[in-house]
Amino acid sequence: MKLLFESFREFLKEGDIENYSDGSTITLYHYAPVDAETLTVDPSCFGQSPFTRTDKETSCVPRSFFYLDLAQRETYVAQNRTLYKIEVPLSNIYNLKKDPEGFIEKVRHPMYGLRKGIEFDDLLNTIKEKYPGTFYSIPNMDIVNWFEPVTATKVPEQERKELEGAN
Repeated sequence: MKLLFESFREFLKEGDIENYSDGSTITLYHYAPVDAETLTVDPSCFGQSPFTRTDKETSCVPRSFFYLDLAQRETYVAQNRTLYKIEVPLSNIYNLKKDPEGFIEKVRHPMYGLRKGIEFDDLLNTIKEKYPGTFYSIPNMDIVNWFEPVTATKVPEQERKELEGAN
């Protein structure tokens, strides 16, 4: 019974991108160390932040990172930073969790799987040929990577407090 309960709890924690959408669009959130009304979030800056250096070890493909649920934000990323948001069509984001086009199997090495810097690069490059973004989950967090520069707008302070809640 305990195993069943733990499995169900894990199931509940697993977000799906449709849960964050109104059916056609989705709002993505990004923290930045600048305070302006608008901000160009540019993947060419990937790896310059200490927050993305370890991600660059997995894949060198330039990308920007966005939160879907600010309750899942990393507090050290949000601290002393401005919150920005963009709204994009849901159809522009590839759901890597479901991988409906089988990209993982297409690039997976038959013996070694998805190796850092090799098949992971191939995977992200394959996705970005058809989609400007991709959705996936890591423990306790759902993430969208965006492969193109995009203009984000500053989230007003009151809205930010509401979005972040007590977290």
